[in-house]
Amino acid sequence: MTQSKPEISRRYDLFPTPVMTWEHETPDLNAALKQALVDDPFYRSADQAQKSDSINLCDLAGTVPAFRQLETLALADLTEYCRQIGWIGEFDVEMQMFANVSAARHYVPSHNHVAHIASVYYVATTPTDKPVLEAQSAMQNYWQPAEGALILHDPRFNASLMGGWQFHAHVHPRPGLMIMFPAFVWHEVVPHFQPEPRLSIAVNFTLTYRNIDQAQKLTRLTVDPA
Repeated sequence: MTQSKPEISRRYDLFPTPVMTWEHETPDLNAALKQALVDDPFYRSADQAQKSDSINLCDLAGTVPAFRQLETLALADLTEYCRQIGWIGEFDVEMQMFANVSAARHYVPSHNHVAHIASVYYVATTPTDKPVLEAQSAMQNYWQPAEGALILHDPRFNASLMGGWQFHAHVHPRPGLMIMFPAFVWHEVVPHFQPEPRLSIAVNFTLTYRNIDQAQKLTRLTVDPA
């Protein structure tokens, strides 16, 4: 009788989606950020949600200390995120911060960002005793999300249409929470119903290695309408 060879079985998790959170104890920063946003008449206008991402709060960091402090905090967290995912070296970073001032029943449809890494810092949110992130939530909970939750979708193409791959995660915000994830991950925000606005600041990062050999010719291209 021929002895069979042992079966070789290996598992390779090649393409995980790295998500990191930080729970910062920053009540003074949150109070200063809230004051900066509340004092600005722009964020009290009815159409501010459609225009807020046209204002880069990084450009105001020189005159608003709270924005400068948040910029420093976000870059420190970005450094740790890059270290965790293996992006090691020197980078030039393009950074955009824009505010989300969300009244009751406001929501954000599913979207992703034109950047490498997306982040959200929460200033004022609905109180919750839920965990920061629930990644093993049953599919029926997708249709009954908690108030004010951030939903992260499985980034694999058509994952929600493939039985067995219907993964998602709920993030339950609290003041001082910073979350970072690849900017290609589709995500959405469900409504909250508190009388006070939910305040958060989104941060986008685009990184370029400084030590890449620029062998290609760089030139300008202008395409005018036909």
